[in-house]
Amino acid sequence: MRSNMKNIIYPILLLFTVGLTMICANASDTIASARITVLDRSLQSQLQTQLKRIDYNNFYSNLENFSAPYTLKNGSKFYEARRDNLNSASAIVIDPQGYFYVAYKMPNSNNITYITNDGSCNKEVHDAIKVFANTFGENNKIIFSNPTKINNMSHDCKRVYGNLLLKNRSFERAYLKDQ
Repeated sequence: MRSNMKNIIYPILLLFTVGLTMICANASDTIASARITVLDRSLQSQLQTQLKRIDYNNFYSNLENFSAPYTLKNGSKFYEARRDNLNSASAIVIDPQGYFYVAYKMPNSNNITYITNDGSCNKEVHDAIKVFANTFGENNKIIFSNPTKINNMSHDCKRVYGNLLLKNRSFERAYLKDQ
C-alpha cells in the first residue's frame, strides 16, 4: 500500500514542484519495456527488410544496455541502447504512422549513420536523433544512408523537425545517472 502511494503521490508532487504541465506517467516506459519493444521479432523483421544489411547489423550490434524510452509530443517513441565500454550506441524513433528514424554509432568512428523510411521528411535529421548525436561530442559527423523501402505517405514535417519534441522537457538517460 505504501509503495503504491509513492507511485501516485511522488509524480504529482514532482509535477507541482518543478512546475511542469500535468503529464500522465506511462508505467510501460521502463528499461525492460524498451528492450522488449526494440528486440520485438516483428520490429526486427521490419528493420531487416527496410535497412541495408550492414546498417541493420550495425544498429543491432549496439542493442545491449537500454535506457528508458521517451514519448515525443507527436506520440512517437524514442529508444536508445549502448554497448558496454565502447563509444557506440543505437537509437530509433518509432512513429505510430509507420515511420522510423534510426541512427547508430560504431566504436572508433566519428560517423553517426542515419536512416529513415520517411519519404516526406528525409532531408534533415529527426530532432530526437540530433539530441542523440550530440551525446557523442562535437567531432562527430552524421551521414545519411538510404533504406531499402520508403514510406511515401505524405505528411507535415513539422511533427519531425523544428521544435522541442519531448513531452516532459527533459532528456535524462537512466544508465548515465550512476556516473
